[in-house]
Amino acid sequence: MGVVATIPEKCKRCYSCVRECPAKAIKVIGGQATVIEEQCIGCGNCVKVCAQKAKRIEDSMIAVRAFLESKVRTFACLAPSFPVAFHPTHPGRIISALRKLGFGDIWEVAFGAELISREYAKLFKDALQNGKYVISTPCPAIVSYIEKYMPTLHDALAPIVSPMIAVGRAIRQRYGSGVRIVFIGPCIAKKNEIRDPNVQGTVDAVLTFEEMQSLIRESGIDPEQQKISDFDGPACYLGRTFPISGGLLRTTGLQADILENDVLITEGKNRVLGVLKEMEEGKSKAKLFDLLFCEGCINGPKMPVEMSVFTRKEQLTDYIIEQNRFTVRRELTEALAEFDDLDLSREFSRQTILLPHPSEEDIARTLKAMRKFGPEDQLNCGSCGYPTCRDKAVAVCQGLAEIEMCLPYLVEELETTLRELQESHRELASAQNRLIQTERLASMGQISAGVAHEINNPLSTILLYAHMLLKHHKQEDGESEEVQMILSEATRCRTIMRGLLDFARQSRVVKEATNLGALIEEVIDNLRLKIGTSPVRIEGEIQSDLPKVKVDADQIRQMLVNLVQNGLDAIDGTGKIVISARKPEDQDCLEIQVRDTGRGIPPEVLSEIFTPFFTTKQLGKGTGMGLSIVYGVVKMHSGEISVDSDVGKGTTFTIRLPLSDVKIKQLVGIGEPPWVRGK
Repeated sequence: MGVVATIPEKCKRCYSCVRECPAKAIKVIGGQATVIEEQCIGCGNCVKVCAQKAKRIEDSMIAVRAFLESKVRTFACLAPSFPVAFHPTHPGRIISALRKLGFGDIWEVAFGAELISREYAKLFKDALQNGKYVISTPCPAIVSYIEKYMPTLHDALAPIVSPMIAVGRAIRQRYGSGVRIVFIGPCIAKKNEIRDPNVQGTVDAVLTFEEMQSLIRESGIDPEQQKISDFDGPACYLGRTFPISGGLLRTTGLQADILENDVLITEGKNRVLGVLKEMEEGKSKAKLFDLLFCEGCINGPKMPVEMSVFTRKEQLTDYIIEQNRFTVRRELTEALAEFDDLDLSREFSRQTILLPHPSEEDIARTLKAMRKFGPEDQLNCGSCGYPTCRDKAVAVCQGLAEIEMCLPYLVEELETTLRELQESHRELASAQNRLIQTERLASMGQISAGVAHEINNPLSTILLYAHMLLKHHKQEDGESEEVQMILSEATRCRTIMRGLLDFARQSRVVKEATNLGALIEEVIDNLRLKIGTSPVRIEGEIQSDLPKVKVDADQIRQMLVNLVQNGLDAIDGTGKIVISARKPEDQDCLEIQVRDTGRGIPPEVLSEIFTPFFTTKQLGKGTGMGLSIVYGVVKMHSGEISVDSDVGKGTTFTIRLPLSDVKIKQLVGIGEPPWVRGK
């Protein structure tokens, strides 16, 4: 594991770390942000912005505990920002707490800053004379970023160690290599720095201020109860200003004049990246660059106190002023003289990371997959962590990002899924209704068949004896009228029974490929013969190239006859009934319409017309089974039927029969009949 890693179970797809990582060393896999170890520069920006605390920092406490438990002399080197980190506890009490924890000597890293300031003074003077770029190197995140991502600026890095390495080398020069040295500060990148082969072996471990607090707390030490004590190492002076932006130049004795462009001091990820880009492009006029990824080390990623950077600066400044009142410059001069021959130089390694840049075709294809079909669709909202949609598309092509990271894309996907779910719900409800209706049709068919057969036997006997009685009575006989009434009513019962049997037969569908146009023409010809000289005309409008459809021809024929008969009953005097058939465009079905110019159906009756035995006709004129049979035929063919009626103008029945096994969507119309719904 690198110095920074992701805790998968805590990562919540906010992509804040992607947005804040200057190196784009975050790879999103399955919605979770994974730190790419070889690309990470350890700046800690991802740690600072992660509200879910989903970033794990390399734990150095185990190693430090082992140092303290051993008999080896262990040095604690406190970063200059420590007075702010433990406010309001007095800095002298923190020093005592570290001694009680087991550290043998406590040194100020600020002394390392004093050591390297002399080297920077020489380097800056030479750079100004020769017109070369010089980038300060106390910030390991800056060094790592340039080594990996800006190889053209590699030679501009000042070949001088950081204050941490400088004080470590000073300790080893004085006490030898048998001691242990632990750096304590707010910086995560320092954990990376001690691994750098160019300085490795100088500092043994790096603790963040939070880790140091944990060790003190675990040991039951209360810093507030400790005495105030001083550092063990050499005296310091302006080196304590290093955590403040511009502290390096202040320590070297150089000052940046706002009317001059030779020196540039800046801090913060965005400003630093902007400066480095201008340097790379040769646009900057400055020669000396004092850069920090954080807003000074007083705002490092592991500063445990919550206060503004301005308040931190004020508190550190007050501490420096107070300490410098007791520092004799002669003491600092003597301390520095001891290390005149100390090697403070270092080299840098080229670790250039070049990700393959995708082609324009790949970028365009990825943008389309993200629903970015034109410039107006590229919102550049930054919700994915990338500044532009194009940058995001490039990252997707490089395997660093996922299309699903795009918030507008996710919203559109969610809306599409919601629509599909709603449509699926409607289709499921419709299918369920059809299934219930089919089961009820089958059940009613079985009952109807049973009832019809049981009644037909005694009914046949009644009709037989009624005919025999009628023969024994003369026409003028008074009793003949009564017998005629028995015969008439029995005949009507037989008609009703025939309707029940027809209804029952719907549950047995025998489908065959049928020329629907020819079938309709046949029905029209038969009906014309049946009505003879009636003033009602029956016409056909049949599309010439109708495809064959799998249906039960007998049931479809019966359905059409019933609909035409219904139209004939609705027309008073002259009128017209039209049977049409066509295949609608872009639909996998055939549409049949039966239109009449009759009196129409009142709205209050419309919802009841398919109910078995419901009729508006006079007693003896109808059984109320005609349209129920029509409805049953349509449903048993997985079709849909709707009715549109205008009182006084006529009625149109529309039937749609599927050409394939996939059922067509339900038409907007009367819906399921009341008797199917259980009315």
